[in-house]
Amino acid sequence: MQVEVPCPKCGKTRMNFPRPQPLDSDIITCYHCDFELGTYGSIKRKMTLFMERMIQAKAKPVRKQ
Repeated sequence: MQVEVPCPKCGKTRMNFPRPQPLDSDIITCYHCDFELGTYGSIKRKMTLFMERMIQAKAKPVRKQ
């Protein structure tokens, strides 16, 4: 799964991963400002919830008045 979360401190989306295949408990940091974004598992969960909301919003029909 590819994850991309903007850093709340600098706004960039490039991240530092501690290993090529990160574990869910690994701490992910911003590549540019070294801000801790959270664990890999929490970032994946946020991205999954965001994608589910996008799919649900797309599935709802738009009513024209």
